[in-house]
Amino acid sequence: MVGELHEINAYPSISALCGLVLGPIYGALAIGVATLIYFFINPKAFYFGLYSLIPPILATISAGALSEGNWNYSMLIFIVGLLIFYSTNVGRVAFYQPILTIFALLLVVIYRDKISKLLFNKDFKKTIIGSLMLSFTTVMVDHLYGSILGILYLHLSAEDYIMAIPTYIKERIVMTIVGAIFVILTIELTKSFLKNATKLKEELLKKYIDEEVKLGYKLNVDEELLKKYNVRVPSEEEQKEILMNIVDIMVLKNDKKTKKD
Repeated sequence: MVGELHEINAYPSISALCGLVLGPIYGALAIGVATLIYFFINPKAFYFGLYSLIPPILATISAGALSEGNWNYSMLIFIVGLLIFYSTNVGRVAFYQPILTIFALLLVVIYRDKISKLLFNKDFKKTIIGSLMLSFTTVMVDHLYGSILGILYLHLSAEDYIMAIPTYIKERIVMTIVGAIFVILTIELTKSFLKNATKLKEELLKKYIDEEVKLGYKLNVDEELLKKYNVRVPSEEEQKEILMNIVDIMVLKNDKKTKKD
């Protein structure tokens, strides 16, 4: 950050994306393995040793759960973390330090499963709001458990936490915005892919029909009998038209179902 003497780590911003794409379980596993690999490459970057894996894993679980509408798990992670924080002497002295964390918890409680609905809404503005909520709650879970480790592992004082409030607020705002951008881009790219996939499926079906009709199938029936009862076998063009109409009806029904969902 400009004017600061330190750098912002990007992983809290990536946690929201990881939880969104892979879900709470596989997302947590993925970011846990990635963080562990980085630990062996650059162990000095981990202030809390192997315990440094805890904040990103819990943040990803929270993000994945919220993305699926399972807000209870995210709320539980927040509540447990706040109880641990306020059970310490630092928490009792610097009781206002986790103000943004409490605000994030309130967002989860108030909006609940609406966050996931906002994320995948057709209205782009609502997608932005949902992405900001998801990213914000994720980086605040990471910050909460990072603060707890600072108390239990590094034995930081309450004065250290109070002095760091302006800096951590700026940090988490930046992380939230960056994380939301990742989430929005992923959702919009997915929507575009699914839209084009439907069109591609339609084209492939039509191509398949065209090839199948061209192959032609000889009916094993008595032509004299057909003439007798005035039954006419459709021509290749008529067969193709009938099948194409069936495909169009199927695609139309699929589009209506998608819009309804």
